Amino acid sequence: MLLRCLPREEAFQHVCNEQFTINEEFWYRERRDGLGNRIIITGTDTAHTFVDYACSGIVETTIYCIPDSAPHPMFSLPSRLTQPSREMLTLMPRLTGSFLNDCLALSHEVHRYLAYTPGVTHILTTAQEAYRLRQGVCQDYSHLMISLCRAVGIPARYVCGLMMGEGQTHAWVEAYDGQCWYAFDPTNDTAIASGYIKLAHGRDALDCPVSRGTYIGITQQHTFVNVSVKEI
Repeated sequence: MLLRCLPREEAFQHVCNEQFTINEEFWYRERRDGLGNRIIITGTDTAHTFVDYACSGIVETTIYCIPDSAPHPMFSLPSRLTQPSREMLTLMPRLTGSFLNDCLALSHEVHRYLAYTPGVTHILTTAQEAYRLRQGVCQDYSHLMISLCRAVGIPARYVCGLMMGEGQTHAWVEAYDGQCWYAFDPTNDTAIASGYIKLAHGRDALDCPVSRGTYIGITQQHTFVNVSVKEI
């Protein structure tokens, strides 16, 4: 298995302490992927019926802003899940050339257009499919906004992480203004200043799933995730 469950070190967040536990029969080691995301590689050749892992810790955050002098060009190009269609571009609001105002306008348009509906999309759902369905979850809101941002020349990337409260992992968008990456949450139609913890970023959701792996056996697989974030 490959897990992306540990927070990144970023300009706006610092991991003060953390603990990771997993079934005792599983070995694990920490690495980084090609995008700098922290990953845990783990596995076992022992027969088992479940995998139970937990991460906990304290992250210190400031205002969400990530300075960057030269973002990779891939964040300006369509990816597998963010390829725009001609129909999607009809969502484009009137843009003013103001980075903040334009990103907020794009976020608002995506938020207005999609209905939050769990269960109708999946990990491989594209922005075009979500557009046709007019439904989805945070992953789909983010893919659609990223697609529109890139279409108008704003570099954008997909972020997986945690937000204040109880629930599951969340997805949002980072957009680049020429000097820094700023964050926007089209699912909640807001610019992000604080209250979010970043785990990983990539071109789209395929670059940063929280868990991915294989097993041998004839059984059904079910995944249960529980997230709790609070201010101390």
